[in-house]
Amino acid sequence: MEKRARPELSALQHSCIGAVIGSIEQSIMRPAVYWKTEAQQNRFNLSRAVNPRYCYRGLPVAVASVAPVACIQFGATHACMDAIRTVRGSAGNAEADKFVSGVLAGMASAMVQSPFQLLEVNQQNHGGNMASMARRVVSEYGVLGLYRGASMTAVREAFFCSSYIALAPFVKGKLLERRPDMPEGAAIAASSVFSGSLGALVSHPADTLKTRLQGSLFAFSDGRTTSRASGPREALEELRRQGPLLPQYYRGFLPRVFRLVCSNYIYNHLTKVFEEVARDWIGSVDRFEVNGVVYEPLPEPMADAHSELAES
Repeated sequence: MEKRARPELSALQHSCIGAVIGSIEQSIMRPAVYWKTEAQQNRFNLSRAVNPRYCYRGLPVAVASVAPVACIQFGATHACMDAIRTVRGSAGNAEADKFVSGVLAGMASAMVQSPFQLLEVNQQNHGGNMASMARRVVSEYGVLGLYRGASMTAVREAFFCSSYIALAPFVKGKLLERRPDMPEGAAIAASSVFSGSLGALVSHPADTLKTRLQGSLFAFSDGRTTSRASGPREALEELRRQGPLLPQYYRGFLPRVFRLVCSNYIYNHLTKVFEEVARDWIGSVDRFEVNGVVYEPLPEPMADAHSELAES
């Protein structure tokens, strides 16, 4: 059997994997997102929470937003890591580079995600479809109205992206290093619980402010609004006037920590699966091109030398 070198996946290929995994994760975890946003707006209702008509409302919008966001997060993380390695060479801490890259990728992805999530939250609150809600927002607030809460989205995504892209694999590696007998699936599960819980704990205040800002655009049918703030500072002052900050910051925390733990597991498990599928597919092609670089099967003498070197 002819042997050949297996190239590393490119940033573009990682982006495609991220888009697929993000769509799968959102389709599975959609109810948890709904429970969280309802609790953050102080309008959680159990009968709606278990009704698919409500808890899956806005799923197409959510998938349409998460797919490009995960695509950007995966691709930007690996592009950023490649850039750091190019500038600094092989020296440096690869794990630290991954954390920094994850934070930057999360912040970049928020510029795409924030408008979609604003439409998603208001579609959950008031019904309709994505197109009609977008027209309503733009007609009353202009195009910039779609970016209400974008700064808080960037803070939240910075922590979330680094938690599943950098922290979870780091914790999994440490667990397997200290306990080599631990099954890899158990290590992924344990690292997902730790990284998802920590990511939710750190980022939830920003997520709460984001949800309140985005959900305050329009009054409900009974005339009430969840918030009248137009920016993070006003939203914070409004929460302060309503009582102690900590309980309000962490309103909706339980469904979100549940979602992030599950999301970390889904992302890390499926990333490994899809990366192996992609490498196997690339390896099955006789001649292929990635980013302008042509890969061909190794010549027989070189393949034999490569095999002997690997065995030694």
